[in-house]
Amino acid sequence: MLTGEQIQLFEQDGYILLPEVFDEAELDKLRGELPEVFGEAGPHRVVEAESGVVRGVHGVHETNPVFGALVRLPRLVEPARRLLGDDVYVHQFKINAKLALVGEVWEWHQDYRFWRDEDGMPSPRALSAAIFLDRVDEFNGPLMVVPGSHEDGVHETTVRDDAGWAETLAAKLKYSLNVEALAHATSGRGIVAPKGEAGSVLLFHSNLLHGSTPNMSPSNRTIALVSYNSVENRLNEVPDPRPEFIASRKFVPLMTIDDEALVANGSPVSA
Repeated sequence: MLTGEQIQLFEQDGYILLPEVFDEAELDKLRGELPEVFGEAGPHRVVEAESGVVRGVHGVHETNPVFGALVRLPRLVEPARRLLGDDVYVHQFKINAKLALVGEVWEWHQDYRFWRDEDGMPSPRALSAAIFLDRVDEFNGPLMVVPGSHEDGVHETTVRDDAGWAETLAAKLKYSLNVEALAHATSGRGIVAPKGEAGSVLLFHSNLLHGSTPNMSPSNRTIALVSYNSVENRLNEVPDPRPEFIASRKFVPLMTIDDEALVANGSPVSA
């Protein structure tokens, strides 16, 4: 459970970093699934434009029992419930891989802009839990955030009108901040790159401005991201919805599982 100070920091800055949420045995279990989920071809898998290596996979919590268990762990679900003030479901799940020397950028953006305009999410009553499967440092493409920017509403962005849903996942995003908007947002706030050991978890608001640099190090940087949405914030109908593996329309409150299930066998046993 989060402390009062942690809740206050999240409300003030739009993010908090929680160290040592997962131990080495649990990380080994999660990392052991990566070759299988990265090896499954399909539209849910995105590769880097230049190198062809895997950039990310989406929605594998629905097909892989270990990642299916991960999204239901109380240590992730309960903070999400507390910060959003409601029961939650998984709006989106992805594993972002930035392999050593070839992992590319994520342009500056707000998740909620995509979730509102592409998926029909009524309000930014959602957050993401970024689980560090590798150590994240200043060299391997850490997530960068603008503290307090979640309070600004939705920023004006450059929009690629010809982009389809695939461009909501690629290095060149459909909605991205231009330099003037970024300069305005960071004025008096600066930019922070939360770093931590493998097993740390970064919780961040759906409206928080964030992006990341290329991985210029010899170390991989792999992060699993679980995006939780309030069940009261269920998506509206949109003309051309993104696939279910990107934006879920299963608005059923998550049932948590026993913490031991992740290492035991990955089976999502209801608590």
